[in-house]
Amino acid sequence: MDFFPDIVRIKIIDDETGRPVPNISVKITLFANYKNDYHFTLPISNNLGIIEVTRDWLNQEIEKVRNHFIMDFSSKLEHCKPKFEFHIDSGEEVKGAIKADIFYKNSFGITQKYIDQLSQVDNYKYQPLTEMIELHGEKIVEVELKTTRSK
Repeated sequence: MDFFPDIVRIKIIDDETGRPVPNISVKITLFANYKNDYHFTLPISNNLGIIEVTRDWLNQEIEKVRNHFIMDFSSKLEHCKPKFEFHIDSGEEVKGAIKADIFYKNSFGITQKYIDQLSQVDNYKYQPLTEMIELHGEKIVEVELKTTRSK
C-alpha cells in the first residue's frame, strides 16, 4: 500500500518563544524495505520556518541515489516503510553535509547556490532534534519541529 503523502510540510518552531525559525537545515530519513535507508538534506527553512517537500521531489532524489549506487539502494518510495524521520542537524553535521554536497555536486546536480545557502544556516544556534513520523495514508502531512536554542 502507498502511504506516502503528496506534500510534507515541516514548520520549525523555537520551543521557548513559539516563533518560526528560518534558515535551518533538516534531514529526512526514509526507511527502505530492501537494502539501505535513504537520507536527504531538505531545502532550508524559509522566513516562516517552513520546509515543503513533495512526493515528486522525494522520488527524484531516490532515483538519483539508486542510479548512482546500484548495489547499495533498490527500494523506490512506494517500497519504503510508512514512516520517516526528521533530524535537525547540529552545526557539525551541517559541515559534513556541505563536504558531501561539494563532493557529489556534479553527479547529483547540486548547485553552488544551494551549497552557499547551506553554509549560512543557523543550525549552530539550536540543539539537534530527531522526530519520527508514522504515516497513515494522509495526502498532506504537517509537522511541527520544536527546537531549543543552544546554551
